[in-house]
Amino acid sequence: MKRRSSTISTDRGLTLLEVLIALALSALVLAGLYSSMNTVFSTDRALDERLRGVMSYVKLSNLFQADLRTMIGAPTMQSTIFGTEISFKSTHSLYSNSSFPVEVTYFVDKVDGKRYLYREESEEKKGVSLRIRLLEKVGELRFLIPAEEGWTEQTEGRNADVIRMEYVYGGRKWTITGGKLL
Repeated sequence: MKRRSSTISTDRGLTLLEVLIALALSALVLAGLYSSMNTVFSTDRALDERLRGVMSYVKLSNLFQADLRTMIGAPTMQSTIFGTEISFKSTHSLYSNSSFPVEVTYFVDKVDGKRYLYREESEEKKGVSLRIRLLEKVGELRFLIPAEEGWTEQTEGRNADVIRMEYVYGGRKWTITGGKLL
């Protein structure tokens, strides 16, 4: 008897089902990578925005507290359509970069549809006037002084050596407190 030799082919191709499964798995992996990268980029943008807010807060806090430490007399506050405006005399002049007495005012104004927080200093006798744009897209601005029941905008008959600034920036409420050197 003769034996038949059978030859089994080892060169098999991929079936259509195997190709479809490979494509589906690849699509799932790519979707997961896209989702992960999108989350990383969103987190990065949110952290950058938060960092800008914190850096602006630190700069504004240093400036406002330096103005208050050298405040002369009592401040005047008045209500505006964008919150409260405060004015006081201070020897912290940015214009002359020295201890020069000036009238300092913090306020919010709208320019070209955007709300900005400003610091303005002036001195009439020497003709000094300097307006600095501190923050863009700022919300309501309020200045408060200590009272028995907490903080109030009413200055009459109250000690105004300590002042609190509250403002909205980047959708968050920020608070800065400072006062005179005694």
